[in-house]
Amino acid sequence: MSTLDDMLRWHAVHQFYIREARLLDDLAFTDWVDLFTDDCTYWMPIVSNRIGKDIGREKTRPGELAHFEDDKTSLRNRARRLERGPAWAETPPGRTRHFVSNLEVTAGEHADELATRTSFLIWRSHMETDQEIFSGFRRDILRRVNGSFAVARRGIILDHAVLTQKSLGIFF
Repeated sequence: MSTLDDMLRWHAVHQFYIREARLLDDLAFTDWVDLFTDDCTYWMPIVSNRIGKDIGREKTRPGELAHFEDDKTSLRNRARRLERGPAWAETPPGRTRHFVSNLEVTAGEHADELATRTSFLIWRSHMETDQEIFSGFRRDILRRVNGSFAVARRGIILDHAVLTQKSLGIFF
């Protein structure tokens, strides 16, 4: 049974994610990176299709091949590149719409942390004809920092085993 404190915590986390999506869609990448802790990890493993005894091994592990395995410095560098150029895959900048839903919030390992799981759908339009959709879920560790939340760890799991998009020049 949820308590009022649980509902208020869920609402505060939900508002954090709504603001994060708006920053991404507004191309405010430097402000978005500021939502991450200095010791953050931002990781998107490779997903493959497996059958038989390999079911359960669909995702690569940290340290193995990944689409992204960034820290705060590399996130900041990617954000600057997107904001100031030259990022050829995003010239001119694509338009995105980040939808975040199915928020689950649980206690983290430490008193100042929360564990979350969200589903996402990202629509991206680029140039006159390119339109792409990404779907999947994220597992985050949020840490309380100066009265707000900051992302300490993000794992992004795509529903796609084969990416047909022309680039991954966006943030998730």
